Amino acid sequence: MINFFTRLFKREQQYSAVGKELFKLAVPIIGSYLLHTAYNLTDMIWVGSLGSNAVAAVGSAGFFLHLGWAMASIITVGTNIKIAHAVGAKDEKLAGRFSTSGLWGIAFVSAIFMAIFWGFPEKFIHFFQMKDPEVNEMAISYLVISTFGVIISYVNLLFISIFNAHSKTKISFKASLIGTAINIVLDPLLIFGLSLGVEGAAYATIIGRSCSLVYFFFIYKKTAGINFRGFFPSTQKLKTLFKVGTPAAIQRISFSIIYIFLARIIADWGPNAIAVQKIGVQIESFTFMIVGGFMQAVTIMVGQSYGAKNLTEVPNIYRAGWRMSFAVGAVTTLVFLLIPETLFSIFVPEQESILMGKEYLMILAVSQLFMCLEMISAGVFNGLGKTKIPATVSVIFTSLRLPGAYFLGFYTFLSLNGVWWSITGSSILKGIVLFFLLRTYFKNNTFGKI
Repeated sequence: MINFFTRLFKREQQYSAVGKELFKLAVPIIGSYLLHTAYNLTDMIWVGSLGSNAVAAVGSAGFFLHLGWAMASIITVGTNIKIAHAVGAKDEKLAGRFSTSGLWGIAFVSAIFMAIFWGFPEKFIHFFQMKDPEVNEMAISYLVISTFGVIISYVNLLFISIFNAHSKTKISFKASLIGTAINIVLDPLLIFGLSLGVEGAAYATIIGRSCSLVYFFFIYKKTAGINFRGFFPSTQKLKTLFKVGTPAAIQRISFSIIYIFLARIIADWGPNAIAVQKIGVQIESFTFMIVGGFMQAVTIMVGQSYGAKNLTEVPNIYRAGWRMSFAVGAVTTLVFLLIPETLFSIFVPEQESILMGKEYLMILAVSQLFMCLEMISAGVFNGLGKTKIPATVSVIFTSLRLPGAYFLGFYTFLSLNGVWWSITGSSILKGIVLFFLLRTYFKNNTFGKI
């Protein structure tokens, strides 16, 4: 009995140490994510002052910009995971080679995206078949201007991946803070002061991210342990980045494409419905961003443990990440259920949009804890380099949102709420399935119990 309690005490001490390290690593990442959300919400608040048509325009263009960021994750996810493995193995040269290869890879992806969306912006926006010519015109303008900043945004994401993989998450946070502060200041000046409208929001974002990138370049020269080895990329390293990052990218790209088609379904209820979905996603992103910080920290710690061949720590890392995420999910669930109208009234003045938004948040509240479970489980798989598993689960069940939304929206009494229920249902399924897959993986690979 004494031995049992001694082992239990040591295990709790070990868990406590892992939890503290995870929390310390995650807080700056969460801060960076929240800052990202903050300037997205700032854009929505100022753009929302122009009316629901402006929000619908920015939201429509935003779907394609998110698709581009998903494309970039082919490189950024692979770079983050492989550098974390190299850091765990204490191989600085290998980490530097992956950094150089990642920089070339991100430049290539940027060039593809910019060529596509500069060449045919109107064809993408017209996909939504919005009947208001003003909304279409604003959306096209916003998309074209934002595309100019793609290379800046992508390189920023790469630097975040590199610094985070080295556990230097505070630097990423400071870079995000600089960009967000500048964006918040410029938004009202450009949107209203210079009367640029939605174009002003796009310019403010580009300038803000440019300042973040300047900071990264400046701090890189002063940071020991982070380097780019060689000028040209390694073909083998690029292949490895693509191999590891592609499943996660497919997951994100499919998610973006699914949401584009989902937005096409939502568009049948008019611009207000599109605006509600866009704003609702931004509000829900508070949960996503906070838990995403824990997920990223879990990925980094598991990746470093994998590189150091210290896999006995993995179950402790998972438990620490899940407990913290559960607390976040529980709070946001209550907030979405208790004050949904208050949250939506911050962004739009129209009562119709506020009532739609209330129903959106109350339905999405049901899935918050399951979304947390999915993300932390995916973080463990990603850290181990098994990115195919969470990507496959996500693609399969997120795809079900389209037939689910179409059937529930057009063939049941739920109407637009049926679309929201299709989103919630798929999130619940993803969380449950991925948890049991991780549990089985741990059991089969003698990692320990979770």
